[in-house]
Amino acid sequence: MSKVLVIYAVAALAGTFRRAGTTFTTEGVAFPEGHFSPEQLNAINAEKRLSVREVEASAVPETVDTRLLEAAAARKANEKGQAKKGEGNAPTAETLDQAFALLDKSNNDHFTATGLPQLDALSRLLSRPVKAAERDPAWAEFVAKQSATNQQGAE
Repeated sequence: MSKVLVIYAVAALAGTFRRAGTTFTTEGVAFPEGHFSPEQLNAINAEKRLSVREVEASAVPETVDTRLLEAAAARKANEKGQAKKGEGNAPTAETLDQAFALLDKSNNDHFTATGLPQLDALSRLLSRPVKAAERDPAWAEFVAKQSATNQQGAE
């Protein structure tokens, strides 16, 4: 059996609380193994307004939001199905720069309201988890390179 983290916001205004770039609720949210970086886990475990419990995946209470577990399970099943069928027609990338270039600025699933690439979109393209701490400096560098290239082309 696999273990998952169930995290509850124990002292939250309006029923939610944010820490480590994630929203937690008083009903609880279940997270798949490997969802958080070690730094994020340290911040979450140190936060007194959060209650962290490690439970078996089959023992997650019914009131807990399990959408992330379901998405992870579906992604894993899809990866296994593609490997068996030899499929894989979806675009993929090996580097963040390649992934950035594949994103569509007009697609809300690809970019946040503040103009940053969505972590889920990058993770799908790279076939691995991408965290904000990795994306943000790489995106800043990518944008700077794009600006420099556009300036050179205008001269």
